[in-house]
Amino acid sequence: MIWGIFLCCLLTPAAGFQTQERLTFFHGHVFENSPTASKVNGLSIPLRRINAQKWCPVSGMHLKLYGNGSEDFRAFAHHKRGNILLKTSRVLDREARSEYLLSVVVCCQTGVSESLVSEVATVKVDVLDTNDHEPTFRSADTVHITLDDTTALRSVVYRLQALDADSGNNAELTYMSVPKNGSFYVVPKTGEVLLVDSILGLPSKVKFVVFARDHGWPPLTSKGVLVTISPQRWATRPAELSGSGRGGRWPRALLDPGTVVSLNVSEDASIGSVITSLSPSRFPSAAYELVFPESESSPVAVGRDSGDITISSRLDRETEPVLELTVKIQDKRGV
Repeated sequence: MIWGIFLCCLLTPAAGFQTQERLTFFHGHVFENSPTASKVNGLSIPLRRINAQKWCPVSGMHLKLYGNGSEDFRAFAHHKRGNILLKTSRVLDREARSEYLLSVVVCCQTGVSESLVSEVATVKVDVLDTNDHEPTFRSADTVHITLDDTTALRSVVYRLQALDADSGNNAELTYMSVPKNGSFYVVPKTGEVLLVDSILGLPSKVKFVVFARDHGWPPLTSKGVLVTISPQRWATRPAELSGSGRGGRWPRALLDPGTVVSLNVSEDASIGSVITSLSPSRFPSAAYELVFPESESSPVAVGRDSGDITISSRLDRETEPVLELTVKIQDKRGV
């Protein structure tokens, strides 16, 4: 008798623990902005898992949902299919809430009241994103930039950044500019504006509009940002003319004898890139010649008629951090 009582004490907690293990977990999803009464996809709870006669042998049984946000769904039994399904009771917004964790509870009807009998399942519902937000820029609608015309090629002169309230591919952005121009390039992945060609001597402003487009379907495009870049024409005054040991600067129209131009160039600038242009000179018709170093040993070349200084071989900062050039400018009509 003593062993029998002891055995019952051991078996009762074990049976209760197994009941808790049978509490099943189900996972489903629904897209945001779906109309009311949309079915939660991927979620189907077999009715056979709920023994109505066991829980409600006398009165009828119905299902209720409990948990934070349970009012956004309703549960019902699909008797033909033998499943319990969930449907939305309002239009959902993923940006407001992206997931729900709910309990499915069996209720028995007893007269005018009802009694909660048992929790039979746990349900997680993910609210999936739809592409319902267009990208927006953090900057103003217009951007004005004043840029030194001796700025090094491949310099990042500005960066535009857009945000998208969606998620996943719907929030991945690509930047683009119109119209295309030969001086500036907008990096599609980052929105950085790079100087890719010399603006030395450029007489007018450069204007283009930058857009951001997401990768959702259908893709959405932001409102454009107008970028205006004004080249600032400067040259370095020779030290002996400035009255000090440091070169002064003044607006340049023509290159005078003794003029020194300082440039910063990235060592990974591609061969054929125009670093700068020495035009216009003080001659109506000028010829340009590289005097030092000799053209065979120089990593840059000077266009005889254009005055463009271009990269002719790979630059290496570790080998030659500073490169000094001497260019002779002649009047084609005479020395």
